[in-house]
Amino acid sequence: MNKVFTYSNYELVNTVVTLFQLRRLRYWGFREVISSVGNCDGYLLDLGAGDGSMTKFIIRNRFRRRPIILLDPAISGLKSVGNLYPEVVDRVVGVSEYLPIKPRSLCTVYTAFAFRQFGNKVLALLEVRRVLRKGGSFIILDFWKPDNPLTHAILLFYLTFALPLLVSIAAPREVGDYATMRITLRNIGGFSWLRGLINDLIGNVVLYRTYLGIFLIIRAVRS
Repeated sequence: MNKVFTYSNYELVNTVVTLFQLRRLRYWGFREVISSVGNCDGYLLDLGAGDGSMTKFIIRNRFRRRPIILLDPAISGLKSVGNLYPEVVDRVVGVSEYLPIKPRSLCTVYTAFAFRQFGNKVLALLEVRRVLRKGGSFIILDFWKPDNPLTHAILLFYLTFALPLLVSIAAPREVGDYATMRITLRNIGGFSWLRGLINDLIGNVVLYRTYLGIFLIIRAVRS
């Protein structure tokens, strides 16, 4: 993952990867982050922040009322964030399975196109629950393994054959890295599995939405 965030055309490639739906999907996430904060005066956490693309989108849409922590294991990704509103944003090197954050200190935790890659998703969710305040929200935006076997087969075909071709046009040097994205779908359950896991480990799922059968957004409120 460290190498991915050094690419100068990272945003272009991810636009291609999401079938040119990246802005629409980020807007979904942005709306849920705004809805989740309410009167909470604590920090927000961008979990698996990468180069801060999701947080940049949020801030550029005039949300600067709460401090935000960008957390990622890739130092190069956090460095590429640059001088992004330093009065609002803090950068922390860390992993999702062991968050260096005090219990019950966060209003909202959001993760965009990263949760699928976490090594231990159960432990990551337990850590999210630990650091969230009661009534705080966990928001996940990602592409995921579909429940429908046919849709799953189509997604695997896209990741194995179509995606490398598209990336070879947009960013030829990165083909090998993006071609391995299909590996992140191994050994995970489908949409309903993820929804149930979040409901069990975080709390009540108050929003669940899918798009094109492969993208999803979930917001759960800590019980």
